[in-house]
Amino acid sequence: MRRVVCRRVLSGIIFTAFLGLMAQGAEAEQVTFPDKPPPESFYVDEVGLIAQTEVEAINGLAGSLLREQQIPIVVVTIPSLAAHNAENYSVERYGWELFNHWGIGSERRSYGMLLLVSSRERRARIVMGAAWKHSHNHQAQEVIDALILPLFKEGKFSQGIVAGVRGMDAMARGLKLPGPKLSWSVIKEKWEGGGWMVTVLGVAFFLRLFRSTSLAQGGPYHRDHYDRGSSSQGSSGSGSSGSGSSTGGGASGSW
Repeated sequence: MRRVVCRRVLSGIIFTAFLGLMAQGAEAEQVTFPDKPPPESFYVDEVGLIAQTEVEAINGLAGSLLREQQIPIVVVTIPSLAAHNAENYSVERYGWELFNHWGIGSERRSYGMLLLVSSRERRARIVMGAAWKHSHNHQAQEVIDALILPLFKEGKFSQGIVAGVRGMDAMARGLKLPGPKLSWSVIKEKWEGGGWMVTVLGVAFFLRLFRSTSLAQGGPYHRDHYDRGSSSQGSSGSGSSGSGSSTGGGASGSW
C-alpha cells in the first residue's frame, strides 16, 4: 500500500514539474523581439518616437563609434512589453533577452550597448555588454537620470534619445558625460521653487561631472586601452547580428 502511495506522489511531482517546464517553454516561444536593423542603421523605432531630423545624429554617432572603437550602440523603442507577448517580463529582463537574442557586439569584445524605451511602461533601460562587468552601471544611471529622463518628462522623446546616445558614446570613449540641456521652463520652475535650490543643484551637478571625469581617466574602458584589431565584427554594420552577450549590467529609469 505504501509503495502505491509513494508511486502516486512521485508521479504527481513529476507531472507537476513537467507542466511547469511546458509552461516555461510556451512562454519562451511566445515572446517576440523586433527585427534587427539593417547594417547601415542603428535603431529600431516601433513607436515612432524618433524624428527624421534626429536619425542622422543617431546613426552618425553610433556609426563613428563602431568604426573607431568597434563598440556598437543600438536604440530600440517598443510600444509595450505586451506587444511582444512579454507582459510578464520586466523591462530589464526584456532588454537583457533582446540584447542576447541579437548578439549585440562580438564574442571577443562584448562592449555593446542597447538603449531600450518601452512607451506604455514609461521606462528606459540601458543594457551593457558582458565586457563592461557591471563596473559602469553608475555612469549608465547618470545617462538615464541626467540626459534622457528630463527630456522625456517634457515629451521630447526624440531629443532625449539623442542625448542618451551622446552620453553612451562619451561613456564608451572614456570621456566625461555631456551636461544636460535644461529648457527655460525647467530653469524657471527651479528658480521659483527657491534660488538656493539652483545653487545646490549646480554644485551637485559639477561634483558629478568631476566624479565622471575621474572615472573616465582611470577606467578600464579608456580609449588607450582598446585593442582595435581584436574585433571580429568589422567596422561597419549596426553590430546587432554578432555574438555578443550581456550579463545584465546597465541602468533603468521611469518618466
